[in-house]
Amino acid sequence: MTNKSQLTILVNSTDSFEDCWQPFFKLFSIYWPNCPYPIVLNTETKTFSYSGLNIQCSQVGLDELSTKLSWSDCLIRCLDKINTKYVLYLQEDYFINDYVNTALIDEFLQIMENEECAHIRLMEIVGNKNEPYKKLSKYPLLWELRQKCNYRISLQAGIWDKDRLKFYLKPNESGWEFERWGSIRASKEPDKFYCQSLDYFNRQSKYIIPYSLTGIVKGKWLEEAVVELFQKHDIDVDYSVRGFYRLNQKQQLIQAMRKAGRKLFVEIFS
Repeated sequence: MTNKSQLTILVNSTDSFEDCWQPFFKLFSIYWPNCPYPIVLNTETKTFSYSGLNIQCSQVGLDELSTKLSWSDCLIRCLDKINTKYVLYLQEDYFINDYVNTALIDEFLQIMENEECAHIRLMEIVGNKNEPYKKLSKYPLLWELRQKCNYRISLQAGIWDKDRLKFYLKPNESGWEFERWGSIRASKEPDKFYCQSLDYFNRQSKYIIPYSLTGIVKGKWLEEAVVELFQKHDIDVDYSVRGFYRLNQKQQLIQAMRKAGRKLFVEIFS
């Protein structure tokens, strides 16, 4: 059996997103009570605590006060501070909105160990192109990401072998560059990359770690992801500081179609 002490929750952030930490960890404490894993919040210099949660802040930039570290340099330094074999990667604007399935995370962690897998994505996004999936008869809740798929590497929630994540990271990259160029790097390596079955999870609107794909877009709050959720849990935020990101007409239409499609799928097959 895989020891639970082999996994760390890594909440990747930056000091300028400090206003997300209180909402994030309040929702975390509600929807993942008794989380059995240690938590590391990746920061440059700042610290944060939340009652009932054992949060360690990485403070990776304390010795670089005159230099702004890149996104990838911050993450590399954070990984160097983590002692566990695996990390569960999250970001500070992945605001959890329903209960986390810890049992499945434990099960997938065991599969990581058994298969010597580099990554199991817990929030695969419908739309990855080039028929990237191979269904796994041995693990019906997981699909394998094919070698040449567009987003072999994604920054959505997922379990990583810490050393393999660090292997794919390169200095001076942004998160967007890591997804793009890291996927190309990963296409040349034999590592196993799995994701949750879209049939079992996405198309039935049930997730291992339920959250909207992002709570902030281009530095602004995404109203659809945060306002109702924060009101429900008495989370007080001054939205005027960041303002709201507004979807354009095309984006609104796509979002509405996806939502209607998911609802119809559930009605037909449930």
